[in-house]
Amino acid sequence: MDNDQQKVLLAAASFFNETAKKRLTTERGLHAETLIMSVARLSGSLMYKSFGLDDKLAPGTTVLSEQANQHGPKLMDMMLVTLQQLGQPITETTVDTKYLDAKFSQLSFQESYERLAPFFLAYCQAAPLPFREAAIAGAVATGILIQECRTVLPVAGVAALGIYGFIEGTKTVPY
Repeated sequence: MDNDQQKVLLAAASFFNETAKKRLTTERGLHAETLIMSVARLSGSLMYKSFGLDDKLAPGTTVLSEQANQHGPKLMDMMLVTLQQLGQPITETTVDTKYLDAKFSQLSFQESYERLAPFFLAYCQAAPLPFREAAIAGAVATGILIQECRTVLPVAGVAALGIYGFIEGTKTVPY
């Protein structure tokens, strides 16, 4: 990845993070688990959109595809690399798998998608940024958010939330 590509991805990651923080803050504040899982879900959804699968399937339908199996792990890898670059010595084997569960989010997949997708998709169109690159930026954004939340949540646990969000996003027809 050259320097210009890095700048584009970091700009998109920053936009995704700031937008998510604004769109997910409630009168009670910001719920870190929901924030991280929502950004990861959108990252996965952007990757799903890059697959070119049948767009006649009902939103919310689970779709098992070779593309998701091939490209979904790239999101996890990018999140983990981001965390490592930010000083968090975390790997796929040190992720706390008890957090691989949607129950930690205060929003469903659909609610996360509806709150964030219009802004993320508008950014992709305006940038212009292809969905696959936007998904990678979303994975970077997820890693940055995990690092920012490390004082209130265990990094190994919330990294698992990110992974769960990537899986949901890459295997669910967007709304």
